[in-house]
Amino acid sequence: MNRIIYNWMYPRSLTTVFMRAITNRGDFNTIFEPTLPLYWRERNEKGVQSHQDYAGWPVDYEGIKAKVYQIAETKPTFVKECTYHAIDHYINDDEFMHRVTHTFQIRNPKYVILSFWKVIGSQRALRIEDIGPVASSRMFHRLTELGLHALDGGKTPLVIDGDDFQNDPEGIMAAWCDAVGVDYKPESMKWAPEWRPEYNHCEGFYGDVSQSTGVQKNVEAFMYDEKVVNALFEDLPMLKMLYEHCLPYYEELYPYRLKPKKLK
Repeated sequence: MNRIIYNWMYPRSLTTVFMRAITNRGDFNTIFEPTLPLYWRERNEKGVQSHQDYAGWPVDYEGIKAKVYQIAETKPTFVKECTYHAIDHYINDDEFMHRVTHTFQIRNPKYVILSFWKVIGSQRALRIEDIGPVASSRMFHRLTELGLHALDGGKTPLVIDGDDFQNDPEGIMAAWCDAVGVDYKPESMKWAPEWRPEYNHCEGFYGDVSQSTGVQKNVEAFMYDEKVVNALFEDLPMLKMLYEHCLPYYEELYPYRLKPKKLK
């Protein structure tokens, strides 16, 4: 079986556009949030966003894992996976944990929360679990216990910060390629605008990436105006509370983030 790289992520952290660049390489299969159908079933909460199951995709954990393994039989496979979708299944599955290469993608929860708020339109609909750094911290600690981080013989996590990626996409991608041992392909960083099938499950979340031709800096410009952000947090105290709760979990992984590679 070929190599399987899991990118443990949380929503609104620029992971879809990172995966878009990986897909554009052509030498990886890419899988978009494989346990999402399982998550919707196990959450089973009235009012949760409507969803579409993936055509022909399993909806149970063992079936999903077997499907990922099957896809990886053809070539190396990159999996964009929201950590909280099946965190308990994953961290208790030692066979799986040893089988795959683990990487992380994080983002300052201030920007994650504001981006979430923009697309869903309500602070009341946001939950701590939906923001994501808490589950990523759980995965980080489990991998530390098992000695299964991606670097230094399992000792050091491989972490991308979403804002580092948008500020220097080529440098971060080149550094990531070096870290996982694949060639950097600069041509993979540009593409034609495309609405991809994986975006169908929640259409409101993927407008920016579907219209993109590459990684664009500060697309959601309002989030980088401190006066605007402070005013929003004052008017919407739930957002500020979520930010303050999630920030320490983000800061736990932040020191390990990749530095961009200097390209000629």
